[in-house]
Amino acid sequence: MRPAIAPKLVIRRSDGSVYEMEWDKDAISIGRDGANDIIIAHSLASRRHARLDHDENGFSIYDLESTNGTYVNGERIQDGCLLHHQDQIIIADTVITFQDPEATVKGALPPEVLRAVREQEQAREREELVVDSYAKAVYIKGELLQPPLTVKEFQLLELLYQRTGQIVSKNDIAEVVWDYEVFDYNAIDALIYRLRQRIEPEPTNPRYLITQRGFGYRLITSPKE
Repeated sequence: MRPAIAPKLVIRRSDGSVYEMEWDKDAISIGRDGANDIIIAHSLASRRHARLDHDENGFSIYDLESTNGTYVNGERIQDGCLLHHQDQIIIADTVITFQDPEATVKGALPPEVLRAVREQEQAREREELVVDSYAKAVYIKGELLQPPLTVKEFQLLELLYQRTGQIVSKNDIAEVVWDYEVFDYNAIDALIYRLRQRIEPEPTNPRYLITQRGFGYRLITSPKE
């Protein structure tokens, strides 16, 4: 049964733009392809990435076996996930907040939700290295990196930035940056080397782009002194 007042989806892009849409039909498609209801024009989004469904059980998000995953409140979902008021769906560089009109009238947000939002904002403020996907720009300690990175250098850094703190394997890098299977991992090693030359104060002693031997690489945007 459809609710009297349709829920809202608040869609926030990495460039700071925000817009709202009503969830006024049973299914809403999300992905990079232009045929989707919500289009995420980003290299980390799959063409058919996720689907929002409404049925007798409520409102849910389903990942459609995307390459880089769908996250709800920071946790990657394996299949479907029932949504609650103010849940945040993260796909590539886009955050979609689910607003349940029935829950809105019940009062203030729970303290743990407000605390999580504040912690997330504070973490972003502490970042030394920031990647702006829409402007294709990189900032280090507030300074714009000049000259700009090459396309592949930026794609690699963008991938690592989207997964800040997580280990990214060479297979993942090959799939996203080259968009096809790459068996010559020397090309990835060379790309990592060139990127370090551009972003690291001391490329031989990396501060941001860390090697996890045997596993891959991870990006630290707020390193401790």
